[in-house]
Amino acid sequence: MFHRSSSASNSDDGHASDGGGPLSLTTQDPTTSQNQENEEKPQPHPTGHESLLRFLLLPNQVLIVLTLEFLNSFRSFGLRFVLYNYVTNEFGISDVKAGALLGTKGFIDILFGTIGSIMVDMIGVRRISIIAMSVAIIGRTLLAFGRSTTSLYLALFLFSPCGDALLSVGLYRVALKKLTTPLTRPLAFAMSYAVSNLAGALADVCVDKMRSSLKDVQIDDENGGYLSGVFTPIRQFIVVTWVIVLVTFGIAYCFLEDWTVIDPNDLDDDEKRKQSTTTRHQTSSVENETDDDDHDATTTSIILPADALPASPMIRPHLLQRWFPTHYDSVQAIEDEHHQLEVSNDDNNFSTSTMIRRRSFPKYQMYRTRYNHDTQANSPNEENSSTSRCSGLIKVINQVIAILKLRNTWRVLIFGFLSFTIVLDWTASEIVLPPFLERRFGEKIPIYTIQSINLFGCLILPPFVGALTTGREDFQIVMPGLWLMAISPIFVALSPNVGGACIWQIVMTIGEVLWSPRIISWTASLAPTGMEGLFFAITSARAILGPITDAVMGTMNDKYNTNCPECRDQYGHFCDVVVNNNDNANNAVQCVSAQEECNLFLDNQQQQSCPQTCLECPTWVPTDPSTFWYLLMIAGIAAPLSVWLFLPFLRGAHVRDDRCYGLFRVNKARIFGICGAPDDADQESNINIRRRQGRQVYGHLDSNSSSSNSTSSVMANGVDIELT
Repeated sequence: MFHRSSSASNSDDGHASDGGGPLSLTTQDPTTSQNQENEEKPQPHPTGHESLLRFLLLPNQVLIVLTLEFLNSFRSFGLRFVLYNYVTNEFGISDVKAGALLGTKGFIDILFGTIGSIMVDMIGVRRISIIAMSVAIIGRTLLAFGRSTTSLYLALFLFSPCGDALLSVGLYRVALKKLTTPLTRPLAFAMSYAVSNLAGALADVCVDKMRSSLKDVQIDDENGGYLSGVFTPIRQFIVVTWVIVLVTFGIAYCFLEDWTVIDPNDLDDDEKRKQSTTTRHQTSSVENETDDDDHDATTTSIILPADALPASPMIRPHLLQRWFPTHYDSVQAIEDEHHQLEVSNDDNNFSTSTMIRRRSFPKYQMYRTRYNHDTQANSPNEENSSTSRCSGLIKVINQVIAILKLRNTWRVLIFGFLSFTIVLDWTASEIVLPPFLERRFGEKIPIYTIQSINLFGCLILPPFVGALTTGREDFQIVMPGLWLMAISPIFVALSPNVGGACIWQIVMTIGEVLWSPRIISWTASLAPTGMEGLFFAITSARAILGPITDAVMGTMNDKYNTNCPECRDQYGHFCDVVVNNNDNANNAVQCVSAQEECNLFLDNQQQQSCPQTCLECPTWVPTDPSTFWYLLMIAGIAAPLSVWLFLPFLRGAHVRDDRCYGLFRVNKARIFGICGAPDDADQESNINIRRRQGRQVYGHLDSNSSSSNSTSSVMANGVDIELT
């Protein structure tokens, strides 16, 4: 796949774009070109211990963000896992209506999530977090203590979207990106991914532990308040998530701040570009007037704002030196050798090219993050403030249009919609699997522990998969993962029981850890610098189909996994206890649940036990669950087939003139691409085409430029340009 760095791209003749015009290429002084060439030499990748040391030297705000990420994931995953059973069992809502209910909620969540993704760039992580948590507390209170469908609808359709949906747009990951540098960001996001999956897995285990060890709690309140009524283990768990929301709000309010961390020796690509441009201007004006130390100080002052402060590390350096003496000293030695080379250069005029390739010990600085809201608040008058808001809206619209013109955007969008049917497995795991196991095998089955197999696998396996597949082209790993996840439902179809469900979760997890983390990394690499949040929001358009699948899964439950309300009480408990009814003339026995008597009588001469599952319910109409799992497998297989058809375009190795991005090429590599084989077909012709187009294409599009003709001509070639 063809990649370009987000720094200034180099064309074949060695010229680099300075970003000054829409698509202008400029020649540079040979000395400047040599310096820039040295600066752009890639640094060696840090070792695992060095990455860990750099991460632990980040400010303690990183720990706060990861803590909030854990709590947010626990309450979010926990509610998603139990919501379907909670709605159908405790509120008496049918499968079809429950599916429609969750589908409607999903549409509203998408709307508020989109608004939140825009607002977080305008008013900041802290403000969004506090506002969303305040509303989420109300919604979770209604959901945990409400007994009527009115309170349920208010929680799901109003307060949950306004609160929970805003917290589900990757809010804390935005904060984590600002708190990390390029060398520490991979490990930081790996920690975030692990923390999120760990929280979900623990939520599953917690639910099952409460279901198996806790009993219903009856609270009698003469006034009939919110605390009165029966609290089943599932409702008690939702109360636990309500407490989690309160704790999260307290932590966010007291400790969460909007900080940005920067290391002058480890800059993002856009900061490097700004530094390079500013340094060239200053070098031309004050050439030969400052020594190297003054020049380094000037460069640092250019990068850092005036209010930047040294970052207080989450782990003190002397503790790190005590815990990791060998690795700490080796990293410190790199810095010492760096300074020694500088002194030698001043005395003996040695070359500095080898010195530039070395990394120094991180010198993190942090400053308050500035948002558009802060600029508008400091506006001298209302007219200027109103103008700023209007210009901000126009800027967002222009950015959306610009992103939609990028081929990278359509690569991600097309993959998202093509792989839509594969994610039905996740929906089935949340909506179909819990009632399937409970209705057919009883309340004692550890439903959510089985469900947690997927989350524990996503917690443990990705680091090993990433290490084993490093250096391979993305879709060499993605395609086998898609196929493996697509065929995984066959195990439940062939064996519709607890064992089949466990094998399905294991195989699905192996397939998921192959393709899902890789696609996340692939998407991030295609995002334009400075507009990642908006890019992620636009390329997540596939989520609009999610609510439809919720409704479909509800219908599938009603058809292939029907409930047996005649054999269950109003709280979802099975009427599995036999009680002799002496008042009955026919000497029949009555079945009761743990909470109430059921309107279910059994002939004492025909049946001696009350139903513990729907399979034992005398009025239940049998259905074949295997049909649903076969349909799920067929739908899943459509995903890798569709991705394979568009694979040359998704890989980005072909241009439009090359048989429509290579879609209509027929060769051995194209056929074996169905299993992820690399595309090595006629690469030389692609290189020649790109060389002819590269002189115009590989420049930078100035976001302030009003020239649309050059933009249109570049987009017509079907090749991405970089937005600055």
